[in-house]
Amino acid sequence: MRRVIRLFLLPLLCAPLLAAAQPQPLSELSARGQLLCASALLYFNPAERAPDPRSLTAVYHHLHSLQIQVLQLGQPPALVEPLTAMQRSFARLDALPRQQRQAYPQLLEQLLGQQLALQQAATQVLTPAEVVAEPATSAQLLGQQSLDLASLLLDYQIGHYPWPSGVPAAFARVSPQALDQMLEARFAQLRLLLPEHAETLAKIRSSYLFVRPLLQEPGARGQGGAEFYLSRAVLDLDELAASLRQPRP
Repeated sequence: MRRVIRLFLLPLLCAPLLAAAQPQPLSELSARGQLLCASALLYFNPAERAPDPRSLTAVYHHLHSLQIQVLQLGQPPALVEPLTAMQRSFARLDALPRQQRQAYPQLLEQLLGQQLALQQAATQVLTPAEVVAEPATSAQLLGQQSLDLASLLLDYQIGHYPWPSGVPAAFARVSPQALDQMLEARFAQLRLLLPEHAETLAKIRSSYLFVRPLLQEPGARGQGGAEFYLSRAVLDLDELAASLRQPRP
């Protein structure tokens, strides 16, 4: 599977089609970057001799989504630079023969750093346009819930990746227990604010609850189950938030 070159061409091919598209908010762009890295950590694991190809497909999908989002924002250089660096790191990872998998950790550490740079740049580019009066809207709460779940997944995969010298110090760890309290409180708040979407929110929460014991178990090995359920929850939250941002007829 070698589709990186096609991904590099995406902005040129799709510009006319996406010119009128609605830019996605900071939370969605940041969540996509974290999902990308979580899937990359799962697939490019030197301890796995036969990794699940669905994780690689997920990396392509999230990178494609990031490119579209940056394009919708007008391709500001502050976002294009770290995204291009992520593309290059991923291209090197994807082209590396499996026999050289001991090089994965160094390339993944670079990818994680570039994703963090993209997230920080997005904060500077997008925050002024998103400043709103309190309280936060339902769409913003959904976005924050999505981002927190993506952060939890990425932290889980970072913590269980076989780094040669331990988890890189540059990547701060989160507390699954403390984050769980915030997630549960926000799910309750969203159910009150969006009773018409109670069934959808219940399904999303059930995906999180299904893998919560795994996330809070210190000695657990990184698994694709956490990626599948949390990624689905993140994407469903973003989809619901996008539907709320659409103008009513």
